[in-house]
Amino acid sequence: MSHRVSVSATQAAADFGKIRPYFIDSIMLWQNGQKLNNGNYMVDRILGQGRFSVTYLAKEVRTNGYVAIKTLNPDASMLKDLKPSEREKYATKFYDEALKLSQCQHPHIVKVREIFDEAVREGWFANTRYPCIVMDYIDGVSLGQRGEPQLPEKIALGYIQQIGSALISVHQRGLLHRDLKPGNIMIRAGKQEAILIDFGLARSFDHPLTQQITVDGFAPIELYSHLEPKGPWTDVYSLAATLYVLLTGKKPESALDRHDTDSDVHLTPPRLHNPKISQKVNQAIVHAMALIPGDRTQSVPEFLRELGIGRWSPIPQWDSLPIPLQLAATVAGILGAIATIIALFLNK
Repeated sequence: MSHRVSVSATQAAADFGKIRPYFIDSIMLWQNGQKLNNGNYMVDRILGQGRFSVTYLAKEVRTNGYVAIKTLNPDASMLKDLKPSEREKYATKFYDEALKLSQCQHPHIVKVREIFDEAVREGWFANTRYPCIVMDYIDGVSLGQRGEPQLPEKIALGYIQQIGSALISVHQRGLLHRDLKPGNIMIRAGKQEAILIDFGLARSFDHPLTQQITVDGFAPIELYSHLEPKGPWTDVYSLAATLYVLLTGKKPESALDRHDTDSDVHLTPPRLHNPKISQKVNQAIVHAMALIPGDRTQSVPEFLRELGIGRWSPIPQWDSLPIPLQLAATVAGILGAIATIIALFLNK
């Protein structure tokens, strides 16, 4: 399927900035069976709902296959603290996430198919247009939903190698994931194939993190402040924390607790939880999860080498055409228009 971006996406961000901040539990923008994007998709059910976004399972009418459609979460409690211009900026960030994902063509990164906006028919948000990202539906479970409390080291390293290769592709484009955790890594049903999903929309927003929106144990200390530099080492920390959980079945101590000078919290070496972990892997994880960014493993290739799996094996690319440059140009135009709207709003 060719990639498309609706020219009315500018209006979607502007509309989202104007919505009244009502927050009702389990809000559904679209009901089961409802058709979206001029009848191209039919909503099946909600796949998942996080603090900042909600993802629907939908059927593509033309192919009868399933896709995942991600949009902004109207129940996001943080919106009540934002001005209309800030909510509009939040929607702009959502489009930016879609563009980032669409630029990263890699077999271990979820594929973005299309970007469009859709109006809500009724309720508090009637006539508000919401931005939507259509992605491949990954049939399987996340690493966070796996049944085994501890994975064998060889299998865990295989997943880390796959996700590491995806992150290298992301970093080569000057991008960061910012929200890496087992719940954002899907495993295809019947295969040992890991797919990276959900770039960090919350992490890319300009406000520093709070404990409420941080996944304890996976976020490095620099993600708690928008003033601190971030780079590949930021994702390295989260990748190492993910491996920690896969091998031990336990979350590592959070960076915030470790940073607290009034506490005596330190990172427990994973080998103390699971003696079957090799010394090499144990040391690589501890190094990659150093609290101070400068003391940490600085890149994913370096982390893979320290784990003893080195450079990843060549992975076949998707059987698809490169993303048209038209997509990037269209989204860039959308973002430029939104920036103009924000400027006009602030100058009032």
